Amino acid sequence: MTLIKAKKQRSKPQAPTNYKLRCTNDFVFKSLMTYDPEIGKRLVKDLTESIRDYVVDKVDLTSTELLTEGFQAKDIRLDICARLTPDRLIDFEMQCGSNKMEIPNRSAYYAATLVNRPDNKGLAYTALTPVDQLFLLDFDFPAKADQPEKAIHVYQLAEILDHDILTNLISVVIIEMKKIIQMNHSYEELSRAEKWCWFLERYDEEHSDSVVVRLVEEDEIFKEADSVMKRMSSDPAMRDAAFEHNRRMMDMAQLRYEGKQEGLEEGIEKGIEKQRLETAREMLRNHCDDQLIQLCTKISLQQLEQLKKEIVPGFNQIEDDSEQSHLASD
Repeated sequence: MTLIKAKKQRSKPQAPTNYKLRCTNDFVFKSLMTYDPEIGKRLVKDLTESIRDYVVDKVDLTSTELLTEGFQAKDIRLDICARLTPDRLIDFEMQCGSNKMEIPNRSAYYAATLVNRPDNKGLAYTALTPVDQLFLLDFDFPAKADQPEKAIHVYQLAEILDHDILTNLISVVIIEMKKIIQMNHSYEELSRAEKWCWFLERYDEEHSDSVVVRLVEEDEIFKEADSVMKRMSSDPAMRDAAFEHNRRMMDMAQLRYEGKQEGLEEGIEKGIEKQRLETAREMLRNHCDDQLIQLCTKISLQQLEQLKKEIVPGFNQIEDDSEQSHLASD
């Protein structure tokens, strides 16, 4: 006789009761802009116009997975990528202190790859869609000796001595959110871009920051952003996914700090990919929408479908205490 036993369901990682969603977490930032797609488009439009002084007629959120061609090419997965009308591609990347990477080279690589995406292939050079690469930092960027308080830096290809702009096809914007907070402006002195930085850096569910309180009370856009954050905070699946993502990112940061052994970089990349898949699994178990899972974890459609095949409904034969446990005769 063979005893058939039910597989034990693995316990899900749960966020502590006091865990709070922070916009400086890249997972939460992405979710803020995608949890409610219609509100998200309005938020992206306002954020873009405040930082780049563009007049945006329309925003379409695009795929956040951009794979480069070639066997040894680096994969790119974006936080928030939007196509604007008039035609322009813009990408926002949230960078927290536990993920201090080589921002200058990384931003240039991302921007160049966006210009080289498939839908630009074969077009005349004058028809290429301009790209803005925007990095939101919650840590300090190397200060300029003559402008130590400068917090928003815009870079383009330019002549070294005369500073003539060669092309506006690529722009890289580095935004130091903490530095804006530290400058201690009064609320009335804050620019629109500075208000956004203040909200992203200081938001919490209790509205303990006086500037955030005024933003939410007096501005419709920030009122909408607050409503989305509150909905996300009350969503157990979203809280658990954000907590797990943050925990894994901290583990990866510790690995970067401690590891000096050969092959570390490859191990880090594999670890990051494993983290994305684990977060996606938890969201699937919590019945999250496919599109939201892809937007939040940056996994491909093929990876998502594979995860669905792995996660069998009911975790195979989950037995009742009464009749489902049984003995099968040989």
